[in-house]
Amino acid sequence: MTPPTARRAIVAISIVLLALLLRFGHLQHRALDNDEIAEVRWSSLPFPEMMAAVKADVVHPPGDYIVQFVVGRRGSEWVRRLPSVIAGATSVGLMILLGTWWISWRTGAFAGLLLAVSPIHVFYSQQVRPYSCALFYTLSSLVALELYAKTRKRYWAAAWFVLVFLAGGTLYFAGMIAALAGIIRIFLDRKDRLRPLWRRVPLIVVAWAALYSPWFSVIWTAVKRPSPNPPAQLDWAWWTWHLQSLAAGSDRTWEPVSLASWAFWFIVAAGALISIRVRLLRVPAFMLLAGTAMEIALLHMHPHYPAVRYFMPSWIGAFVLAGAALGLFSRYWASASLAVAITLLFVGCAGIKIDEYYRGDRSDWREVAIYVHERIQPRDTLVVANPWVSRNFGYYWQQLPKVRDLTIVRYSANGEELIGPSWIVTGGCLPRQAIQVAPLMKQFPRTELAEVRFLRAGMRMRATEELCPE
Repeated sequence: MTPPTARRAIVAISIVLLALLLRFGHLQHRALDNDEIAEVRWSSLPFPEMMAAVKADVVHPPGDYIVQFVVGRRGSEWVRRLPSVIAGATSVGLMILLGTWWISWRTGAFAGLLLAVSPIHVFYSQQVRPYSCALFYTLSSLVALELYAKTRKRYWAAAWFVLVFLAGGTLYFAGMIAALAGIIRIFLDRKDRLRPLWRRVPLIVVAWAALYSPWFSVIWTAVKRPSPNPPAQLDWAWWTWHLQSLAAGSDRTWEPVSLASWAFWFIVAAGALISIRVRLLRVPAFMLLAGTAMEIALLHMHPHYPAVRYFMPSWIGAFVLAGAALGLFSRYWASASLAVAITLLFVGCAGIKIDEYYRGDRSDWREVAIYVHERIQPRDTLVVANPWVSRNFGYYWQQLPKVRDLTIVRYSANGEELIGPSWIVTGGCLPRQAIQVAPLMKQFPRTELAEVRFLRAGMRMRATEELCPE
């Protein structure tokens, strides 16, 4: 008979391998998306120019751009995604460790399995974006802190300090959640194993601030910059979007909360109740509840474009709480069937969403560029409607063989006359009467409403705002 330790190791390795396979799935078949293209463009620049672009953008710290500068400059698109893939799969292993150390082996296994099949985590584990790596640093920092509590080796305390800084250097909210979760963990053991760190918390915070100080001017610029959107209305539609997307749904489209997602949040709530009696379970409860409240407050003070992904740093704590509830339910005959049913329901519905994502529920500007390239002729004119199209379509257009004597017009101004033969590429808008003179060649509804139209030779058309200039 296999010893219990060996069985647990087999289960843990199997869950991590499942996470790795899901995050490698279709990795080479997906084109880069808008934000990925921006990161790839900037990280392909010389280092000073890259840092200048990141500072001018004032959206994210430079951590992930530096990773891309080192890893992906000469690699293909799927190579650029490897840091996120590896970080995402490793995060599942770290989740198993934390759940096991904080409450029980069953908690760790259930938490790891749920995170392994989480659709939104799979999605961002395949993106050239900072989210997967930031979550990895957050979970790694808590693992390092637990190792310090167990061994009292100072290098684990140093690792915790550095990993929290790396989380903040990759994603603002991740640094905030990692620091606060670590301090709460230290507070819970302030009279015992973590007493030395508790005494040094003020000094640690000052040291983090000193290391981060070169970036303060960028943060101040972001604070002063006008918000691109008004604060979100925290109505039922907003909550529905987030409850579904952060559970068994997708953040790509709005949809009602499914039964699987309600089941997920039910066990998360049960885990939060368990944390009243289980001391260390208060760390993920704090991450989820207080962390989400802080993220909502900051986004109300300085709103950004609506997106569910902003809440991922606090949301990661939900999986430990869910694992704790499932672990408790599975221990008793009367409730074990409920634990199995909820797990299978979540895994099944999440699998459907992952399959939809694999099958192309995302933008593909490469397809648009190839379509135009196969049809355009020398001496034709190519019109890209706005900066959005120029960034996305232009990235893939530049990778195709050059078309002889081609005139490229970017951001057609209101009143500018377009003369055929011209190929007009629009995106992010709904073209109306102004370009009906140019027949629709093909529509790409999943790719930011992209459309390709052709203005025949000898025909003329005045560009208007319906071409979506920025």
